[in-house]
Amino acid sequence: MIAKPMSRLVRHAFPGRNRLATTGDRVEGAVLALGLAVTVLTVPFAGATGSEIYAHQRSLVDVEQASRHETDAVLIEDAPETIGSSERGGVVEAVPVLARWRLTDGSAKQGEVQAHYDSKAGATVTIWIDESGNPSDPPMTPEGAAIDAIVLALLLWSGVVGSMVLLYLATRFVHSRIRSQRWAREWEQVSPDWTGR
Repeated sequence: MIAKPMSRLVRHAFPGRNRLATTGDRVEGAVLALGLAVTVLTVPFAGATGSEIYAHQRSLVDVEQASRHETDAVLIEDAPETIGSSERGGVVEAVPVLARWRLTDGSAKQGEVQAHYDSKAGATVTIWIDESGNPSDPPMTPEGAAIDAIVLALLLWSGVVGSMVLLYLATRFVHSRIRSQRWAREWEQVSPDWTGR
């Protein structure tokens, strides 16, 4: 089953000594062969790029995990009330609310943190803070670094594959137009003999 499409693909990429193959067929075949070669050769390049991205992200993971930690913030004001539904598309929305939290040295700090609508003053919210005690995003995890590297490597490879596909389709389109015009000219020459007009 797989042998027939593969052999057809090989014959199309390498028309060889086929007497019916035109220069356009050979150009189209060369572009197809080039596209397949570039697609295959890009795999290790994309893998190496993904590995480099992972190494860079992994160093950021160590820095972020060493410099950020979780703490509990106590709201010192009520969060706004929900207007309509608090869930939009299945995700509960959060709003900035004034809160206070303790730093590692025991001192207190206050600022805005994200809390759910309708949260009341005195409620506790878990936040991440940086070395200065300011709210920050959670640190990147090793899993997150790996996912980022894999996604970016796949995007790179997909971009190359997409470019090769577009190049082949453009070549095929131009070849098809040229062949149609040639056939139309040849038909004009022989049609009087065939149709008697």
